[in-house]
Amino acid sequence: MSIDEAQNSERQERMTAERAYELFWAELLDAGATFACVGTGCTAPLICACLDKPEQTLRVRPYFRSRRIEDHAETCEVLHGTRSGTRKPETPTPDVFELERPADHFRASPQPGTPSVQTAREAPATKKSSGLRTGASHYYRLSSVVQKFLEHRRDGTLAEATVAIGGETPTYEALFRNVYRQKVEDITGVRAIWWGTAYVQRLKKENGYFIRFTRAFRTGEQETKPTITLGEKLIEVYPVRKLLRARLDKLIAETGGYCVVFVWAKPWTPAESEASFVRFYVNNPDHIDIRGPEVLEELKQTSRIARAR
Repeated sequence: MSIDEAQNSERQERMTAERAYELFWAELLDAGATFACVGTGCTAPLICACLDKPEQTLRVRPYFRSRRIEDHAETCEVLHGTRSGTRKPETPTPDVFELERPADHFRASPQPGTPSVQTAREAPATKKSSGLRTGASHYYRLSSVVQKFLEHRRDGTLAEATVAIGGETPTYEALFRNVYRQKVEDITGVRAIWWGTAYVQRLKKENGYFIRFTRAFRTGEQETKPTITLGEKLIEVYPVRKLLRARLDKLIAETGGYCVVFVWAKPWTPAESEASFVRFYVNNPDHIDIRGPEVLEELKQTSRIARAR
C-alpha cells in the first residue's frame, strides 16, 4: 500500500514522500531517517521507498510503506480506510505547480511545533488527509508534474485532469506539447511543458550541461533543433543540485547522454538573425526534468492503454 504522508521525528515535521525525497537529495535528511504513520492513534514505523534513487519512472518514485501491517493501530484510517458512509464524494481539484519555493522550504532545522512547509501550503481540503494519496497535490519540481502526466496518460484522464500553473489551469493534455515539427512562428512565446528526445553533454569550459533536442521546430523551410544550457552558476545555487547532477552524469555515462527532456518554458528565437536557432531559457532547475530513454517505452505503453479505453 502506497502512503503519501508521514511524520518525521528528526525534523519534527509531517511531510509528503516527495518532500522527504527532496530533503534527502538536498542533504538535509539522512538515509536512515525515521518515519511514522499519521493515522489516528497510530505510530507505526514507515519506510520511504526509493529515497536514494536519482531516476524516477512510473514504477520508481518515492512513497511511504509499512514495515509490518500489524504495527498499525485499530483506529488507523491510513490502513483501514474511512468507514463507509462517513466520507462524501470529492470534487476533483487541480494539482498545483508552484513556480517558486517558499524562502524557508529548505530550512536546516525547523523549530519544534512549526508546521511543515508542505502542510502550510496545502488547500484546506487536504489538511485533514489520512496520509493516503489524495487527488490533488502541490508540487515544486517539474519532475512531480511529469509523474502525474504519465499516470493520467496511463489512466486515460489527460483531457479531464487539470493543473494550476503560471496563472492558468489547463488540462494535462493541453499543457504538454512535443517539439516535433511545429512551426516556430506559431509557437514563439507559448509557454508550455515542451518535451522530446535529446542529448545532454557537459560544457567544456564550465561544470554545466548543454542539451540539444533530436527533433526540430520548423522555421520557414528550415528545421531547427532547440537547445538548453544549464550553466554552472545556475546549478550551484540550486538546493537539489546533487540530484540533478546525479541524474545527468548517470545518463551521460550509461546512454551517451541520450534522454527525454521536459521543460516548462517558452521557445525563443531572435527576430533578426542570419543563423536560425531556437532556445529554451531555464532560470530555475525546478522547471526542467530530464529522464532516461526508458520513459519512451512508458509513453508508448500508456498511449496504447489510452486508445484502448
